[in-house]
Amino acid sequence: MTTVWEWFWQVLALFLIIVILKKLLFQPVTDFIEKRRQLIAEEVNTASSQKKQADALKIEYERKIKDINREADTILKDARAKALTREAEIIEAAKAEAQNIKHKATEDIKLEQEKVKDEIKTQMIEVANLMASKFVQSSIDDSKQTQLISEIIDEMGDVQWLS
Repeated sequence: MTTVWEWFWQVLALFLIIVILKKLLFQPVTDFIEKRRQLIAEEVNTASSQKKQADALKIEYERKIKDINREADTILKDARAKALTREAEIIEAAKAEAQNIKHKATEDIKLEQEKVKDEIKTQMIEVANLMASKFVQSSIDDSKQTQLISEIIDEMGDVQWLS
């Protein structure tokens, strides 16, 4: 009988220990676990909403990058077109300058040819005058000599000296 009473007291003590432990330990641990579960659920929800926001921002930034790339391409195309236009203008200006230089050189050549013709005529007059004076020293006076030389020069003026 003593064993039944001992068993009874042991079961009763065990039951009391379980009730005390439940009140002292089990309830606070359960509350702690529940709070922890709620905190984790909130963090998961927050992370999920932040991920959605990040995805939305990523899509927006990708769209902006595409727009920027398109704008950069447009700017580059415009710059190339302007460069080609400027290149054509520079080439036309260079051609016009070359034409002007060529025209001026042609004019300078013509002026130089005229100078040379005049110098040759002057030298021919001098040579003709010298020759005529040697041939006709005694019989022709100066006015007759000048008249003959003028006639010879007029006849020679029809001949082109420089081509």
